[in-house]
Amino acid sequence: MHIEPSLFISYAHIDDQPLMPGQQGWITRFHATLGALLSMRLGKKAQIWRDEKLQGNDVFSDEIVARFSQAAVLVSIVTSRYLNSDWCTREAREFC
Repeated sequence: MHIEPSLFISYAHIDDQPLMPGQQGWITRFHATLGALLSMRLGKKAQIWRDEKLQGNDVFSDEIVARFSQAAVLVSIVTSRYLNSDWCTREAREFC
């Protein structure tokens, strides 16, 4: 089976909070911009995934682990919150 190379964005959800009501967080904007730029360079839609719904108290998702086997690249948005998050550091360990 051929797996389409993709990119997995790992981040702490608190870091994607909008600064003003009605705005998107910077990680959401980064994801959209990266997707557009990569798609232009690849000549086809870039496959980028990030968890947009799970929270720190959720069970480490089988969906996330399944995404690791499909991802060629892990982009970790390293912040203080990321480094202090068991969930985020587990994502990095599981990917490696």
